[in-house]
Amino acid sequence: MDYNRSLIKQIEELTLENEALKNENSKLRAENSDLKADNRLLHAKIASLEDSIDAKIALAVERMVTPLRIKISELEAEIARKDIEILRLKAIIDKDSSNSSKPSSSDGFKKIPNNREKSNKKQGGQEGHKGTSLKIPENLDTLVKEGKAVKRLLDYTDGSKEYISKWVIDVEVMTVYTEIRYPVEMQLPPEMQPEVVYGSGIKAITVLLQQEGIIAVKRLSDFFSAVTGGLVNPSKGTIEAIMSRFANSIDSDIAKIKDDLLNGLVINTDDTQMRCSETQEYEDKDYVTLKTAEKTTFGVNIRTYSNDNATLYTVNPKKDDDGVVRDGILPAFHGILAHDHDKKFYKYSDKNATCCEHLLRDLKGLRDLYNCEWADGLRNFLLEMNKYKKADLFSENNKCNTETLLGYSGQYDLLVADGEKTLEVMEKKSFGHDELRKMLARLRDYKDAYLLFIRDYAAPFTNNLAERDLRSCKTKQKISGCFRTWKGITEFAKTKSVISTWKKQGLDLFVKIHEKFQIPHSEIITPSGQ
Repeated sequence: MDYNRSLIKQIEELTLENEALKNENSKLRAENSDLKADNRLLHAKIASLEDSIDAKIALAVERMVTPLRIKISELEAEIARKDIEILRLKAIIDKDSSNSSKPSSSDGFKKIPNNREKSNKKQGGQEGHKGTSLKIPENLDTLVKEGKAVKRLLDYTDGSKEYISKWVIDVEVMTVYTEIRYPVEMQLPPEMQPEVVYGSGIKAITVLLQQEGIIAVKRLSDFFSAVTGGLVNPSKGTIEAIMSRFANSIDSDIAKIKDDLLNGLVINTDDTQMRCSETQEYEDKDYVTLKTAEKTTFGVNIRTYSNDNATLYTVNPKKDDDGVVRDGILPAFHGILAHDHDKKFYKYSDKNATCCEHLLRDLKGLRDLYNCEWADGLRNFLLEMNKYKKADLFSENNKCNTETLLGYSGQYDLLVADGEKTLEVMEKKSFGHDELRKMLARLRDYKDAYLLFIRDYAAPFTNNLAERDLRSCKTKQKISGCFRTWKGITEFAKTKSVISTWKKQGLDLFVKIHEKFQIPHSEIITPSGQ
């Protein structure tokens, strides 16, 4: 009984404990349910906050990045613009006489590459080239009789009949004093009035060295003193008077040069700037004033008209058409006029031959400085035509056959059309666009002038003849500086005209100049009162 009663009691206690646990479990479930609800609410809030934060972050980032993108885009555009500008300025800096129409005098100390096209020939004299060496002139005895040479003999043979001859060619400078006696009653010309005057030899050497040696007046006086042991010391005024007298004695030669130019088939012309302390101002055709610079110099224009036989230099205050008219050559010329695409010259003459050498240099610049590969095609085409012309002339064909000429003309048009297609794909204001546009316009408008050398074999491929004739003028300015007077530069132009012409004609310069200073005997001795 006690056992049953004890078991029942335990069961009751367990039942109560179970009920208590059930109640506790019910409470826990209710709390768990509340916690799950709260958890769901928290998750919802967290998700909402995350979305809100992401949106805010994205908005903040967008607000920051958008201006940066705009700024980066602007910077990229600015960098691209500056890259183009750098290339443009670099192209300007890199322009020189080898890749543009700039004169060689503007190159300064820059090393200029050789523009000659490469060939397979070896350097030096080619096979079959006729060499030269010093020789004694065949007419030596005649030259001795004429007083142009002296023949001497140094004999080390002791009378032996067998010997070998060796010759030494030398020049001796000796001061010669010549006394000339005239009757007291004779009236002498002004040149012979002083008791002592310089002879024609010294005067001829003075002109020759001034023009060909490009020696300044002071150095020329020092030269005479050095080679004569101080016996001859012409002053600056004396040298200038000699130069002026020579210039005044060659008016007839200048007139003949003009006739030779006007009667020739071709005239090459070019001009360059020189410096002078004086210049002329033309208020009208008949009224001219002389203007003198103070602490500076004027830029004046010296122009050459050249052919293979004659050269004429003229001086004008400016490089304008008025000067061309004053020169009086081109308005009266009706042959072939070769020049460097100077537009003022196109109005003159029946035919204009524009210098293709300048065009080749411009095309080289277009390729090298502006990365335009099209220019190579036209450049090679021009060289091919000139090669064909040289071969034709070598074969004594003086005219290009019609079929070949038509082919060249058509190929020229195709190359220009290709250039226009290249221009179309380039953006306006892009690097090299303006240079190519100008080049194509020039090639279209002046096709006849650029192809004249192949249509008429008398027309030159280049204007190098005129450029060579001008080169010594720039050399003189580099060595001697500017001219002090307008009279001085005009006399220089006259003198240079006849000297250059005599050289082209193969004349003895010293003899020709010497003749200008010789006074005929009839003028030296004139009876008094007559």
